[in-house]
Amino acid sequence: MKIPELTTAKVRTAHECVINEQVKQKNCTMVLFIILSFILITSLQTSAVENAQTVQKELPAVKTDQPPTIDGVLGDACWQDAPQAIGFTDQRTEKPAKNQSIGRLVYTDTAIYVGLHLYDDMPDKIVARQTKDQTRIRGEDWVSFSLDPFHTHQFSDRNFFIVNPLGTKYAHLATGRAEKSEWIGLWKTAARIVEDGWIVEMEIPWQMLDYPHTIQPVRMGINVDRLQQRTGERSWWCNLGVNEFRENDGHWIDVLPPPRKRELKVLPYLIGGISETETSVGATSRSRREYTARAGADIRYEVTPQLRLIGTANPDFDNIEQAVEGIDFSYGERYVPDRRPFFSEGGNVYRLGRLFHSRRIVDMDGGFKLFGKIGKNTSIGTLGTYHRNNQNVILQASQSLTATSNISAAFLSHHHRDTGLNNVGYLSGDVRHGKFSVGSNLTQTWAEESDGGNGFISFGYNGLLFQHYLSAFFVDPDLVNRLGYLPFTGYRGVGLGTFIKNEWREGFFRRVSASIQSQISNTYEGDIFRRDFYVSSLILTHSDYALAAGWRGGQFEEFRDSVFSIGFRARASDRFNNVGITYNWGQQAGETIHRISGNLNLRAYGFTAGLSSRIQWHFERRYQQIFTLTYDFSPALSLGSRLILQVEGVNIYFALRRSGYAGTDFFIILGDPNASEFKQRFVAKVIRAF
Repeated sequence: MKIPELTTAKVRTAHECVINEQVKQKNCTMVLFIILSFILITSLQTSAVENAQTVQKELPAVKTDQPPTIDGVLGDACWQDAPQAIGFTDQRTEKPAKNQSIGRLVYTDTAIYVGLHLYDDMPDKIVARQTKDQTRIRGEDWVSFSLDPFHTHQFSDRNFFIVNPLGTKYAHLATGRAEKSEWIGLWKTAARIVEDGWIVEMEIPWQMLDYPHTIQPVRMGINVDRLQQRTGERSWWCNLGVNEFRENDGHWIDVLPPPRKRELKVLPYLIGGISETETSVGATSRSRREYTARAGADIRYEVTPQLRLIGTANPDFDNIEQAVEGIDFSYGERYVPDRRPFFSEGGNVYRLGRLFHSRRIVDMDGGFKLFGKIGKNTSIGTLGTYHRNNQNVILQASQSLTATSNISAAFLSHHHRDTGLNNVGYLSGDVRHGKFSVGSNLTQTWAEESDGGNGFISFGYNGLLFQHYLSAFFVDPDLVNRLGYLPFTGYRGVGLGTFIKNEWREGFFRRVSASIQSQISNTYEGDIFRRDFYVSSLILTHSDYALAAGWRGGQFEEFRDSVFSIGFRARASDRFNNVGITYNWGQQAGETIHRISGNLNLRAYGFTAGLSSRIQWHFERRYQQIFTLTYDFSPALSLGSRLILQVEGVNIYFALRRSGYAGTDFFIILGDPNASEFKQRFVAKVIRAF
């Protein structure tokens, strides 16, 4: 057999390829060495200089026979002798807050009452914008009262109640609730700006909380924290620090909660509508009119004082405005969040990360959820959905071992008429000691002839200025989870990163942050899967301007990538009036890429308008413009529309809605909120809680 001779050019090319590969490996090793050295040095330095001292304070429980009037005035008799929460600490500087606060707390057999005086040396510069209840309050002054009834110091058992200076309120309950006020709980607030700051009063009914069934006084976890938007000062009664270590929460001692009453609540709905569709028959098209009439209901029943059953029959998902999938280039499937209320009720129990992505469940005729506590430190959650073509079940249990350690297990089962049965088992645990933490999880899947698994372990350090992590992971080629979000399989590797962030209460800079992250993984055959390096930075000024810059590069399979980004925002913290633009450029997937993204939001005279625009030049030119316009007749009643222009088509819809508050909700919709093109469709929907 004759061996072909290699030419000098071929030898040189082969030699250059070997050298280039060696250079790449050396560069990769050098980057990892630099990151690891930086992590080690900063961890040792910050461990030596940081002061993590915090005082765990106590507040005695006081029961009153004369509850206060919720009017934003702390003149009621019960407030005069109520114990005071004083001595607030700036979480960043770990020194006494420049603008102090005083909290007061009393209770009755029906409710908990909170009175807060939030001092401010410039009350005319207090920032208050949000007027709709149960909408995230950010970019403005706010105060939060948190309650941990089971005294576990776990976030999953924490309820917090946030109020801004307008009296707008937002409640986050331990198990998560749907947005209907009667299901969240009818709590009251009042707020007013005074000459030395602002005042808040809250009335929180016991009935909206999960708490221990007891005939003896117990100890509960409590805290109060506040943000002063003007300076960025975040202060705590019991300082949890910038990483919010919840074992440092304060204590509410000798409180005797009332016996819990079981409740049955029903949320029925009625829908009527008409739509027209075009059908083609040969060379002609015909218009067909269809009428819609349907009904359904959700129920909510307390099996025990700490265990809730949620059921739904014939749920309406067609009229829920879902998130819009972006157009940014991605090697795998893009993640799009789910906004359907059924999956948000009790959502805090089903925190399974990418193991469960509720948008995988498209069709369902009915479903149920049972979630809550079966012991002080033990929580369970079950979810089931039924459709003639597919059925799904999730079983989950978690146990808090200490204030800083947990274990959990889950089982997921998906059955589809076409693809058969797919089962998933999951086990996870995490523990933290001071600023150091370890977390891990292990998954095993079964689907017909494919049995695969994946695992993850991470070591972290969370300091005052620096946060670091080092992780290792694997995803088997045969892993199948049809209920999860996992774009790729068949790889394993390591990841590491470091973050730095600092804040200043005065001067030009308000906040500066930066990060360096990397992920290195190979296929099970030993080929390169991903070499990902990411550098980012952000500068935020006290004038509310933000400048961001970053670079992401490396290699994905055979493609070498290098993409830069720079962005600018004005009025960065104002969610209602802001403007921003971002430009990305570089090489990705073997092609030059350019992308311009921008957003503009304005609010005036009851109108709120928003424009989000993206144009991308890559393999082809793609664009996406999303325009929203809303007029608020009141916090509960609004008329809104959303227009989406993209390559796939143009869609617009209009909606008159009354929602989010006690009483009857209604929606009158013209168009389809989730279609790719405009549909001639008119729907009226009425919801009433009983």
